[in-house]
Amino acid sequence: MQEDRSTIIFSIAITSVFILLLITLIASIIFLLHRRQIDHLKRIEALKSDFEKTLLSTQLEIQEQTFQNISREIHDNIGLSLTLAKLNLNTIPWTNIMSTKKKIIGSIEFITKAIEDLSYISKTLNTDFIEENGLLNALELEVKKIKKLGIFQIVYDVTGSPVYMKTQKELVIFRVIQEVFNNSIKHSQATSLGVLLNYQTDKVLIEVSDNGKGFLSDHSNPDMKKGTGLLNIVKRATLIDGHCEVKSEPGKGTKVIINIPY
Repeated sequence: MQEDRSTIIFSIAITSVFILLLITLIASIIFLLHRRQIDHLKRIEALKSDFEKTLLSTQLEIQEQTFQNISREIHDNIGLSLTLAKLNLNTIPWTNIMSTKKKIIGSIEFITKAIEDLSYISKTLNTDFIEENGLLNALELEVKKIKKLGIFQIVYDVTGSPVYMKTQKELVIFRVIQEVFNNSIKHSQATSLGVLLNYQTDKVLIEVSDNGKGFLSDHSNPDMKKGTGLLNIVKRATLIDGHCEVKSEPGKGTKVIINIPY
């Protein structure tokens, strides 16, 4: 009995260490967010041309949406995992050794998932990740994240010989594809998603599609009139000299086609 109690105490100690590590990671992400905001303010002061100011405005808009997505991720996924871990620890039946062990193991699993989610957020937040790994690896990570939801079938394919562009250009492409994914996941009621990058002689052709409910892809659709959502995707593609076309019909899914010259 004494040995089992020692095991429980040891397990609780390990769980506490996990929680401390998690708190440290959250503090690091908050520090990174603050530092990046300062960097963007310095960049604003340094910009002189109208084109650079327009590009910066779009970058800040993308950053703000990214922060909102991170906030939702922390609230919906990490917050839930930690709440469940806390609930498990608070309801440990000390008189039942087997149940106690199951509760502690479950808590460790919830905390581990929260740490993995934080790791993903920190990677996609840092633009150095795009610079060091390139667009294709960043997209592969995004696809893996969506697959983990267990809701969608997703196909990711790359054809042709990949051409690596400037980091800022690849970052905008990555954010555009993220936004298309977000629209499909939130609004389309789709069960499958697809992303194809076809590297051609002078450009990359990107197709992001879903098999969702679709919509009228013209300016009679309120979603196409708003200053956010699909209209912003088209605008961002234009800022990196690209062209974006949205094809959709009610009941026939949606396809977003983006042409980006090298």
